[in-house]
Amino acid sequence: MNGSAVKAHTLAPGRPGAPLVLFAHGMEGHWKSWTPLAAHLDQGYRIVSLELPWKAGNDFRWRNRSFGKWLGDGLEMVGATPDVLVAHSFGANAALELMCALDPRVGSSVALFCPFYRLPRYEVTWRMFERSRETFTAHVGEGVRARLGKRAASLDPEVVDGMVKIALNRAGPLGFAAVFDRYAASADLQLGNVEIPTKVLVGGLDPTLPAESARVLADGMPGATLHTLDRGDHFFHVRYARYAAAEVTGLVEDVRTLPKVGELR
Repeated sequence: MNGSAVKAHTLAPGRPGAPLVLFAHGMEGHWKSWTPLAAHLDQGYRIVSLELPWKAGNDFRWRNRSFGKWLGDGLEMVGATPDVLVAHSFGANAALELMCALDPRVGSSVALFCPFYRLPRYEVTWRMFERSRETFTAHVGEGVRARLGKRAASLDPEVVDGMVKIALNRAGPLGFAAVFDRYAASADLQLGNVEIPTKVLVGGLDPTLPAESARVLADGMPGATLHTLDRGDHFFHVRYARYAAAEVTGLVEDVRTLPKVGELR
């Protein structure tokens, strides 16, 4: 598997000189999952969604290479550094890997939706492993329901449960192992290196990133601020797309008005 496992899909071509907003999906996600959010952005922006190797239905051979490097391949494909890199869950942690390494390809600012972070004081234990597996299982189900949207209410519950079972079997142990490995390693991220404007966007109902972990993660990055949607879950960027889009738009406006080096405010 090589860089051809990454593809870039244009959601809006943008006007000349327009801000570039780039999306990166999570584990077992899909590049089209950003469509609801993108619909609420200024369609004059250049909007691109990456298709990454951890997409739904993948074979997990990508695990032999750093997931940050896969995201880096996508960033290079676009041909310009993004004004805002918008990443969700596993994709958000791929972005964090590059951000902490001071990789310039990340661009001017980042919106991290529902990343995961292990507080350094928490040792990796079997209990943590089992709880994480339960959360992963729940998230796969919620991901299916979020993608179905309003259609879920009109479907027979057994049909939805069957779809969830298929998704869980497709993700399998390798999907969970990849996520847990990155969660365990997140305690060692050099967060203090991150000075670019960053929003850590979390759902108050999402067990992936409890309030204390979210606060420590955001506080550890000099350029970061924490934003919590109390009623949001792990997929609130889909379910509350208008709210999520407003947060992204705010970053675009912020970075486009920041003074350049040597420029007076």
